[in-house]
Amino acid sequence: IHSTLNRRLLTITIGDNNILNPLLIMPASHKEHLAQNESDAEAYHNMASAAVDLKHIYVRKGLVSATRSVRDIDTNSRRQFLYNIPATSQSNDGTPPFVAPPIELPTKIKARIPSPSGSKIAILVEESVPSNDGGKDSESKRHVFEIWTNDGHRLANRILLPSEKHGPVCTDFAWFGGSTWSPDETAIVYTAEVNKPKTASFFTTPDETTILGGQYTLGIGKSEDWGEKYGTTALLALFCLDVETGKIGAVENVPGFMTKEISSMEGGYVLGQPIFSPCGTSIVYTGWDAGAGGEMPRRLGAIYCFQRPCKIYSSPVSELLEQLANPTVDDEKMTPKGDAPFACITPNDRLARSPKFSKTAGSTSTLAYLCNTKGFDTHGGCMALHVCDWDMPKGSILVESRNIVVDVVQLPGERVGDEAKVAGINFPGLFLNQLPDDCFSPDGKHILLSTQWGSATKVVSISLDDGTVLPVNFDLLKKEGFNDSASQQFMCFTDDGGAIVTQSEANRPTILGYLQSPFLQNRQSVASSQVLAALPPISSTSFSSLSSDTCFKPGNGYSYRIISEPPIQGILLLPENTGREKLPLIVVPHGGPHSCTSTMFVPSYGYLCKHGKYAILHVNYRGSSGFGQAALESLAGNAGSLDVLDVVAATQHVLKSGVVDPNRVGICGGSHGGFLAGHCIGQHPAMFKVAAMRNPCTNIASMVTATDIPDWCYVETLGPGNYNFSDFRAPSKEELDVMWDKSPIAHLQHVKAPTLMALGMKDRRVPPSQGIEYYHALRAKSVPTKLLVYEDCDHAIDLVLSEADFWINTKQWFD
Repeated sequence: IHSTLNRRLLTITIGDNNILNPLLIMPASHKEHLAQNESDAEAYHNMASAAVDLKHIYVRKGLVSATRSVRDIDTNSRRQFLYNIPATSQSNDGTPPFVAPPIELPTKIKARIPSPSGSKIAILVEESVPSNDGGKDSESKRHVFEIWTNDGHRLANRILLPSEKHGPVCTDFAWFGGSTWSPDETAIVYTAEVNKPKTASFFTTPDETTILGGQYTLGIGKSEDWGEKYGTTALLALFCLDVETGKIGAVENVPGFMTKEISSMEGGYVLGQPIFSPCGTSIVYTGWDAGAGGEMPRRLGAIYCFQRPCKIYSSPVSELLEQLANPTVDDEKMTPKGDAPFACITPNDRLARSPKFSKTAGSTSTLAYLCNTKGFDTHGGCMALHVCDWDMPKGSILVESRNIVVDVVQLPGERVGDEAKVAGINFPGLFLNQLPDDCFSPDGKHILLSTQWGSATKVVSISLDDGTVLPVNFDLLKKEGFNDSASQQFMCFTDDGGAIVTQSEANRPTILGYLQSPFLQNRQSVASSQVLAALPPISSTSFSSLSSDTCFKPGNGYSYRIISEPPIQGILLLPENTGREKLPLIVVPHGGPHSCTSTMFVPSYGYLCKHGKYAILHVNYRGSSGFGQAALESLAGNAGSLDVLDVVAATQHVLKSGVVDPNRVGICGGSHGGFLAGHCIGQHPAMFKVAAMRNPCTNIASMVTATDIPDWCYVETLGPGNYNFSDFRAPSKEELDVMWDKSPIAHLQHVKAPTLMALGMKDRRVPPSQGIEYYHALRAKSVPTKLLVYEDCDHAIDLVLSEADFWINTKQWFD
């Protein structure tokens, strides 16, 4: 409103004379402020619109399908656009193929699942329908699977998912969820929420199926969930659907199967990531202990927490599928008791997840999965790659065929034969959450995946013969050579044996590319590659337009480089055209702490660098993923000291270069990054002059009993082995003393830096009380501070409008 007002002619007419309207005269400083606001908003718009966030990438009938998520600031939402791009270029000069305009997907489409041949596609739709009570404007939600055949041209069946069988389908394909086709494309297996017991008020006429007075009881009317981002997820089960008859049945021969709706606190398992075996007679899936396994007496937060106990199971489903395919068998009379009991494929492994099958070779197929036999207490860690043979006739694994292809790596370079380096670092081990769906090479000799390798994400090929790991070297922007610092990801194989990949850099949004076959024949050489699509910006708001002059041009406006100060790394962003003046610096330690900032494009940091003219230093301190398990675990028990030392050392390294102004150094971070920001302005007040903190942990002693991850508080302050995952107890007085000592609040008396605080009031990971406590403590000390309150946001503060508001406020706070 102010910006619009400022652009209007501030006059009124009296008779024939135009004079200044005294009510609209603004002080020069106010006009400058409005102009700055407009400039900041337009600049953020340009960077946010340039982001290319791709997901659900697959090849079907020679076309690459990719869904792009785009910020819409005006509606505080994300729009989804579907692209269909030729899988290879038709020209000889490497010119990218023609990319047709994208199709916007309706918000009711929740998932698109292509069949193995690509001739069918299942689309999960969430529909709003009038409620049965007939109330005015009253609607309820229902889910429908649409089955499209004839290469996706004919809608052959619409299958309503009955609410009496299960709750909402889990579409969290990044972790719990999963929906896949059977090899013969007649059935789909999917994951859905187990229904809660029926409850009603005490003042209701009872019936046999209703629990009176249970609406507000945890575990009955209120589910015991999995914390941050999973507030509606309690127990998940597996279901099979016949795409022709439309019949649906629960997979009952699974661990913890419940014959009736029971309390979500009575143990059980969360079952997810299901896939059919190549023979089509079994389902292989991951089961997380939800209490029945004895290692989860209290359900802990799941998101970003990759140490939660889980194993891989298989369940025969031949009889279930046969009954579903028979249209004459009533649902109520289905009794697939002939299917054998489930089997645990990984009984001796604490962590095992993400099962994937190779194509069939003779009478066997190879099953690959991620595993860490011992497990780890930290929220992230190095995983091993295990394989075993699947006996097609028997429909089970060959136990004697188990093999560790790539084991957990403690220190980079410790594996014999792994001589390759990325940005000066030998192979540090596998740091990834899931294997790609299509990870086996067409000949079955290699597995391709994307893993964190130092400060970059890299595509690696793994030989199933000898376990050697090599980066797949390429650069989509050059015909020759490879890009050592770019972040690259493998998506899937093409029909001709090539591969679909993406590439992103700190100053370049994601581009989609193709590796030409046979790039795996000589794994040491540089793979021949080409760009399939460098997608242009899509406007995020009507506030300002995107012209050819204002659009962000990839690679322009700022540069970046990886800096190494062993045993840590960092990524330094530097704005262009700043003259001889030394730059102000914003230091950005990442959250976690067991995560990593990679060289991918992030519009918010590009905004601060290009528009704000700030140097940005991302610090991957000890404890970050991608540097070996030993380095990662070295931080546990040393939070607030070792990580602080590394942030300071990285900052000093940049200061010595003479590029930045030592008198204009600030720090910005969220979650554990906010924890480090609080520590740095308290322990090193002379170095860090200003701070911005997003949902920071400031007092672990007061957080431990309120967070969804109390184990984090124990492990990061007291060290591994100090949290009993099979028991639950409150912390002792001595433990609370240590937690307080290792918190930013312990150094409050030294803080002088003006501090911006941003809080998501629905945060269950770091309760908002942490930031509020610190904010009021700063105010009591007369330290300049400002509090941003986002009522509808959780830990990430990732609602589109709130995200934009925070980063513009952050830029202006540092200004």
